[in-house]
Amino acid sequence: MFSRRATSLAVLFVTIYGLLLGVSAFAGEDGVTAKEAVALQKPEPGSPGDTLTREDARMALLVYKLLDKDGKIKGADIKRGERLFMQNCRACHGNDGHRFNFSRYNEKPAYIGDRARDDMPTFWYQINFGDEERGMEAYIDEFPLQDLIDIAGFAQTLP
Repeated sequence: MFSRRATSLAVLFVTIYGLLLGVSAFAGEDGVTAKEAVALQKPEPGSPGDTLTREDARMALLVYKLLDKDGKIKGADIKRGERLFMQNCRACHGNDGHRFNFSRYNEKPAYIGDRARDDMPTFWYQINFGDEERGMEAYIDEFPLQDLIDIAGFAQTLP
């Protein structure tokens, strides 16, 4: 299941996304349906009112479209993800994803598979936008979305 941090991040992103779209708990007042209120309040993409950042959009995609109720990536081709991981990620992370321990010193070891299963929002952010502190490159402009989905799906199968 989701870790407390992952759940908090997901709730935060959903809340921010709803606020950015102008979704109001009071939609429906004055005879306007909730769907009409969203359509009226949603800014045109690229307009001055469109404040959804690239990061927010990619994270909202994860929360709204890619994760099933159990935190698994939907639509991933695991075999293809394995090939992509071995071609592109293995050099740094190792065949089994155990080259780097992501936990703190006094905690149980945590590797890519653990992060992908237990904290997918963080994993997803890092493969898309990198992590300067750990030397992880950003891949949002290097790989098509489906490649990242497949890699993330495969990563959830790692020990």
